[in-house]
Amino acid sequence: MCTPMLGMMLQGLGAMAQAQGQRHAAAAKANEYRYQAQVDDNNRKVALWKAQDAKDRGAKDEAALRVKVAQLKGRQKSVLAASGVEIGDGSALDILGDTAALGELDALTIRSNAEREAYEQKVNASNLAANASMKRMGANNAIIAGKIGSMTSLLTGASSIASKWQNYST
Repeated sequence: MCTPMLGMMLQGLGAMAQAQGQRHAAAAKANEYRYQAQVDDNNRKVALWKAQDAKDRGAKDEAALRVKVAQLKGRQKSVLAASGVEIGDGSALDILGDTAALGELDALTIRSNAEREAYEQKVNASNLAANASMKRMGANNAIIAGKIGSMTSLLTGASSIASKWQNYST
């Protein structure tokens, strides 16, 4: 007579252990999701820093190029004037105008490239923020699923024990 009771008791303990295991597994999964979300948050910050760095580098490179173009124009004026060419008109003016136009084009290209790089980093940061949010949601869902799973294990165990108890008592 002790054997059926012992079996029911062990089955009850097994159901409780299974329920506890599901809760621990859910907590571990939730911690994993939270860790991954924190990594995404950190990577998002880095991407935003990279975006600002791209803009800063672009502005610095653009300014440096403008200085070089101004120096080139100064050297061109000196060479033309030393050669006796009238700087204010004709082909000399065309040369200086072309230098200025090409320099401006290069400066705007540097600015555009920096803006594009910054935009790509901002898009990356936005994607990382969305991923982090989804992982936090996954962590919450893992906890809920663990609770549901543990309750299901307990109810299934209780149902089985009740069925065996009924068979035992009749």
